[in-house]
Amino acid sequence: MNVNKPRVRLSAKRLGAIFVLPALIFAVSLAGLVAALLVEGHADIIFAIASGFGLIVAAAVLARR
Repeated sequence: MNVNKPRVRLSAKRLGAIFVLPALIFAVSLAGLVAALLVEGHADIIFAIASGFGLIVAAAVLARR
């Protein structure tokens, strides 16, 4: 262990900033999955898109690079 280097501490505010978008993507995907399984009709396509929201975001990030 290097005594001269101080340990970097992550504050709660910084951790919140790191995890807010992945948590939001997870919540939208989970809600879309549950709703797609429970609801029938024309709203199924919207819920199917919501359940694949994580893949849509990943594709958009890769397309920007």
